[in-house]
Amino acid sequence: MVRINLISPRKLSDQHLIAEYNEILMLVGHVKKFPEINEMPDKYSLGKGHITFFKNKLKYLKERHELIKKEMKRRGFVYRRKINLGNFKKELRNNWRPSKKDKGIIKKRLIQKINMKPNYYRYYKRSNCDKLILSLLSISTGKKKH
Repeated sequence: MVRINLISPRKLSDQHLIAEYNEILMLVGHVKKFPEINEMPDKYSLGKGHITFFKNKLKYLKERHELIKKEMKRRGFVYRRKINLGNFKKELRNNWRPSKKDKGIIKKRLIQKINMKPNYYRYYKRSNCDKLILSLLSISTGKKKH
């Protein structure tokens, strides 16, 4: 599944940042091969329809990709690819703005992922950053502070 994280790239773990960089490229490649849109979902969701939802939001994906690359550069990661929308139909090159609810959906999923693999995620290449990343996501983990 391709995941677009919607929140500020500065708040993402290194792993989520790099994965999204690659997943946006995969999604744009998929739209290039299969540009037709069948049964467009009304709203953002995870799971079924997630890829189709972004098929006509390529401008958003390109801008998101640029933000991710800037954050990757800050963290010392290398990137090589960029997105060119010149060969896509105009009706696929739309922008989009995620709602608070949309961001809440992905934040909840990111927190689940982080809690499933304690001490796995890194931030600016530093390990043991789960608490920091969770605090950046601005959602309580339900754990007591020490």
